[in-house]
Amino acid sequence: MKIKLNGIEFEVTAVEGALREAILTDPVIVKAVWRDVYTWDAAAQEGQPTGPMTQTGSIPLANGISFYVAKGDTHAKNESASKTSGERFLKALGVRSSLDVLKAMARLLGMPQKTLPKEFDPLKPVASFTLKMHVEHSVLRLRNASRNLQAYVLVPGQVGFHHEITAITDQPGYDALIAEKPELKTLTPMFLVPARSKANREMRATALMAQTRELAAQAQGKSAEELPEALRMRIGRNQAELRMLAQAAQQARAPQTPSRRATA
Repeated sequence: MKIKLNGIEFEVTAVEGALREAILTDPVIVKAVWRDVYTWDAAAQEGQPTGPMTQTGSIPLANGISFYVAKGDTHAKNESASKTSGERFLKALGVRSSLDVLKAMARLLGMPQKTLPKEFDPLKPVASFTLKMHVEHSVLRLRNASRNLQAYVLVPGQVGFHHEITAITDQPGYDALIAEKPELKTLTPMFLVPARSKANREMRATALMAQTRELAAQAQGKSAEELPEALRMRIGRNQAELRMLAQAAQQARAPQTPSRRATA
């Protein structure tokens, strides 16, 4: 597929596994993958967001941009070449910063939001905690060969939450709660990010199908029992997101039923 940013056309392709992991573990990108989003103070019985929130109390799930350039045949980052690649990309688009590129991407892909999960609310009377958010991204390559421009776009696809207890203010109450609901100790609710535009659906599907083929190759010749749990869960999450994207595409193609106007 192809997209246009500030009038420049880019070919969009999936990013292979090793390079995708290198990009996602770049310290600049890691900040968007794992981050604290909320703290709860049980003594004061109040919570505070620790990052950007919308007026409705939701967490914005921004797209990401990377100008990652690898060193030779390795996937180690070439810092100097990455900086130069980014500067050329921004200059070609006629913008000052990566933020301007992300604004253009938001117009194309949308800016989804996620409300804070309610699953951790039972802890509030007995413990203080920090809520951490993990975002799983589809990673895609944008390339304009004639201008020698390249960048990588990260599109949120799934989001999960994890908590860390910072203080137990009511030990007997906490112990009783965990005895009743032991799943609270390891609870990690996951949510699929809705696709609000055709470009969002198609870009995520492109990346997910490529990754699913890689995962299928890793699973080849193994029974379900032989598969590592992490691989089995990753395949399941990919399939769930692909089903959601397919349903969204089907709904977008369905003819809209004309609404009837009420008359007085």
